[in-house]
Amino acid sequence: LFFFDGSYFPGTALTLGEGYWLRFNNAGTTTVIGLPMSELTISLSEDWNLLSGLHEDLSIYSVIDTDGIIVPNTLFGFDGAYFSTEMMVPGMGYWLRAFQDGEITLTSDVTARVAPQDYSLKGKANTVNINGSELYFGLELSDKEMFSYSLPPKPPEGAFDVRFKDGWRVVKDYGEIEIMNTGETLSIVYNIKLDAGEHYNWVLSSETLDDYVLEDTGELTVPSSERFVLNRESVIPATFALHQNFPNPFNPITTLSYDLPNDSDVKLAIFDMLGNEVATLVNSHQQAGFKSVQWEGTDSMGRAVSAGVYLYRIEAEEFVETKKMLLLK
Repeated sequence: LFFFDGSYFPGTALTLGEGYWLRFNNAGTTTVIGLPMSELTISLSEDWNLLSGLHEDLSIYSVIDTDGIIVPNTLFGFDGAYFSTEMMVPGMGYWLRAFQDGEITLTSDVTARVAPQDYSLKGKANTVNINGSELYFGLELSDKEMFSYSLPPKPPEGAFDVRFKDGWRVVKDYGEIEIMNTGETLSIVYNIKLDAGEHYNWVLSSETLDDYVLEDTGELTVPSSERFVLNRESVIPATFALHQNFPNPFNPITTLSYDLPNDSDVKLAIFDMLGNEVATLVNSHQQAGFKSVQWEGTDSMGRAVSAGVYLYRIEAEEFVETKKMLLLK
């Protein structure tokens, strides 16, 4: 019998409103004898709390939360793995997160004090579902919104659990997925609603899974692993290239794009038709990838240049190429 107060402590008695972890050798039932409780005030601590309800089913939306300390969408039960719920059932323990210390009141009055809301991110974010546990990615949320997509402390050994590092259910473009699993394989289902962007892929990898690109929808079964990495990764070009500027002709700004298959020392400069260097846009060591830089039609001193044809030239390792562009006034 363990209760939670920032960490786990062994208990010797059941206290009203408290939740507990208990371990049994066999399945079975236990009858708890007592009087019905129609109302109970519980003190919550900031962060996660392990609590129990009344003698009848109780909706989280009927809880009296005068100071608004309950973090929405953070009521979790446990049945071999955590599950999100809106109902507290007699005899079960639940996790609930609070923004700050304070009190809430559980009451058998079923009047809803908070309007139910849909916190599902399906259709709004990308999803990866591992053995039935769903995580979201590709979406940026505010700090306060993020709390509504957090998970309680990890369950005891032998349970199943899937989460991003530090207990999150959603990340923007990078996340380490931590898994507690007793099986030999994992079933992964994914649905990509938000593209990674031009020249980028969503990539999933682990010790047992080489870089796997997540596109559209799909399903795969992989050997079990304790850690996966989900990342938005740039696609590396196959060869060096210098592309035609866009727009062309232009006035006064244009974009110059080039491809680097390797980390390279790069120089990209602008010349007039007499071969005089007008400006240097890039002169540094750069990582491989698809690159671009803007030219605003100015020389190295920041002065506007006259209309006409200009050359732009790239040097990267052994690759050298020059193209023309037209500046209009």
